[in-house]
Amino acid sequence: MSKRSLIAGVIIGFVIGVFVFPLMVKFSFKEMMFKQVVSPYPFEKTVQLIADRINKQPGWHVVDIIDQRKEIIKYGGEDVGNVKIIKFCNAKYAAEMLKDDDRKYMAVKMPLSIAVVEKSNGKVVIALMNGYLNSRMFAGTKEGEIMEKVVRDIEQILGFVHFRFTIFD
Repeated sequence: MSKRSLIAGVIIGFVIGVFVFPLMVKFSFKEMMFKQVVSPYPFEKTVQLIADRINKQPGWHVVDIIDQRKEIIKYGGEDVGNVKIIKFCNAKYAAEMLKDDDRKYMAVKMPLSIAVVEKSNGKVVIALMNGYLNSRMFAGTKEGEIMEKVVRDIEQILGFVHFRFTIFD
């Protein structure tokens, strides 16, 4: 290999690393970080079904259901349509996560949330953070171990829509 080929290869690699890879991440970020699945049920039935399934899943309970539409209107925003956020928790997992001072920062992600939205076309969509990707980002740590348990439970809770966490749809 000539010196000129080596330099060209390094330059091309640098350009790809600095410009192309970040663009790939930017355009796939939404699909990677957030998961959305269409519900076969109407809006209110979907919210109630998820809440019931959370409360039936061992160790889990609904902390609150926030009617985001009402909150927005109440404080001066325009009507965004049906949006409810289901806040839920597992005390055992939360205690396991927060008992160590080095993991208390994870409280910012608690309680967990699932959003149910009704789009302008009438489709009801369930949206949540990609727990699998989050657990992979913490692989090899206690945080990652706990998140893996949470991921399995959430997949069971959302089993009625055949939901599975993946990196890409």
